[in-house]
Amino acid sequence: MEPAEIASAPDKEIVVGCGRKLRLRPIRTDDAECLVDLGLRSTPEDLRFRFFSPVRPMVGALTSLLTGFNRQNHIAVAAYDPASAEGESGLLGVVRLVLSRDEPEGEFAIMVRSDQAGHGVGHRLMEEMLGWAHERSLTRVWAEIMYENKRMLSLAKAFGAVVQPRSRDFRTFQVVIDLDS
Repeated sequence: MEPAEIASAPDKEIVVGCGRKLRLRPIRTDDAECLVDLGLRSTPEDLRFRFFSPVRPMVGALTSLLTGFNRQNHIAVAAYDPASAEGESGLLGVVRLVLSRDEPEGEFAIMVRSDQAGHGVGHRLMEEMLGWAHERSLTRVWAEIMYENKRMLSLAKAFGAVVQPRSRDFRTFQVVIDLDS
């Protein structure tokens, strides 16, 4: 499946901890408000872990970047609970994979709404992202993670990531997951 097909693919059901059924859908260009709501329902610390600096959730340059990406080399999907009153606008988490232009690899990022942490959402989003990577015969995926982000480091390690210091002050790590293509 090509990245453009993922962006226009129909919703997909996933099951997370305790059998809860969620849906995945591609991030759309009109999702700015949904992403702001995800940010407003997350702690400042979780936002800092994802964006590496304090972020104020509001429609603007960041939401434009997160919704207006090149769908040929960038896949972004959101999870939501279809049984909730908010439906597909109530995002619980987002996973992204940006494909390298030069190498068979990609950079990934995951954000799970703070009140959904520990319920298996991040784990299932990681599995989905790794599925995309395998479909594209990538040899590895990687991410930059702040050293304080213990949940994300633990998640990456659960999928076999090698963790390497990225900065001289050890404030960030690069996690690399080698794939058997």
